[in-house]
Amino acid sequence: MKKFISICLLIMAVVVFATWQYRLLAILCLVLLNKSKVRSLLSSKWKYAYKTLVGALVLGIFIAIPNYFHHGRVQLHYLNEDGKAVSTPLFVYAVNVIFPEEEVMNMGMKAAALMPIGEVSRMLGFSSNRFICDAQKDFWSGKGLQFYKPYNDLSWNGSNPGSFAEAQTINEMFGTNYDGIYITTPKHWNMGRKYPVVFYAHGYLGSWELQTGITSKLNDCFVVQIGTRDLSGIYGFDDINRIFSKYIPYLKSLGYNIDENSLHFIGLSNGGTASNIALKEFSHMFKTITFVSTSCDVIKKSTAKVILIGGGKDASSSGLPSAYRKLRKRGTESRLMYDETENHYILVHQENKITKLLNEEIND
Repeated sequence: MKKFISICLLIMAVVVFATWQYRLLAILCLVLLNKSKVRSLLSSKWKYAYKTLVGALVLGIFIAIPNYFHHGRVQLHYLNEDGKAVSTPLFVYAVNVIFPEEEVMNMGMKAAALMPIGEVSRMLGFSSNRFICDAQKDFWSGKGLQFYKPYNDLSWNGSNPGSFAEAQTINEMFGTNYDGIYITTPKHWNMGRKYPVVFYAHGYLGSWELQTGITSKLNDCFVVQIGTRDLSGIYGFDDINRIFSKYIPYLKSLGYNIDENSLHFIGLSNGGTASNIALKEFSHMFKTITFVSTSCDVIKKSTAKVILIGGGKDASSSGLPSAYRKLRKRGTESRLMYDETENHYILVHQENKITKLLNEEIND
C-alpha cells in the first residue's frame, strides 16, 4: 500500500499538478511517508540532511503560495467604494491558497480535453461550444502548454498576487462586492519619469492572474487590469468612467507619476464591450484603443488609434478586417493584426508577437 501511495504521489507531483505549492506538498508527503528510507539515504552525507530537506520543502510551499502582502511588479489591490485601498480579504486569500488559479486552470484544461465538449460548456455557462472546442484542440496539439507560461513568468519575477477571478466568483455566489484591480509597474521604473498607462478589460470568467503574466511584457508603462463585479466581462459606461473618477486618482495616491496624455485601452473577448464604450464615448481620452478576439462595433472618426487583433478561426473576431477597412475610410488611424490560422486564444498563443506590437504603439 505504501508503495502504491508513493507512486501516486510521484505521479501527482510530476503529471497532475501545475502549481509548485501542490507539487512540493506531494513531494513532502512522499518524503514523510518514506521517512526511514529517505533518512537512511541522506544520513550518510549529513546528520541533519533529512530535517533540512523537510524544512526546505515546507519553506518552498510557503514561498509558492499566493502573496498576502504583494510585492514584485504585479500587485492585486482591493478598493472600497471611495477608491481607497483595503487589505486583502482573509476569506478570499484563503480560497486563493486552497484553490490557486493556476491549478484551477490546469484542471479546467484537462477537463476540457477529456470530457464531452457540451458538458464542459454547460458547467462553465458558455452559450457556445466553440471556446471549449478551441481549448480541446489546443490541449491535444501541445498549444495548451502556452497557458502555463504566463504563470511561470510571474513566479520567476517574484510576483504571485493571487486571482481576482476567485473574488468575482465569490461575488456571484454570495452577493459580496469585492472590487479589485491589478497594477503592473514599469519594468525599469524611474520615479522621475512619467509613464503611459494601459487599462485592460478581461473577458468571460473573470480577471485572471494569467492575463497579468502576459501584460507584464508591456515593459515601459503601467498596466491596470480593471474588473467587472462578476465573471461576465460585460462592461458598462460606469465601468469605464471609473478609470477617470477612481483608478487614475488611486494611481496618483500611490505616488505613481503617470502621463495622462498617453492613456491606452485594451479589451479582450467580452472585454470588447469595454473597448466599444471607450471608442464610442471616451475616444478623446485615449491614445489607442485595442480589440483582442472580439468585435469592433463602433465605426467612427476617432482621435484614438484603433488596433484590431484576432484570428480567422474565431467567430468573435471574424468582422475585424471589415471594421478595419471601415474605420480607415472614416479617417481613423488603425492597425490590423489578423492571423487566419488562429482561434479565440490568439493572445496566449502569440503573446510575444502581440505584446511587441502593443509596446511599439504605446511608446510611439
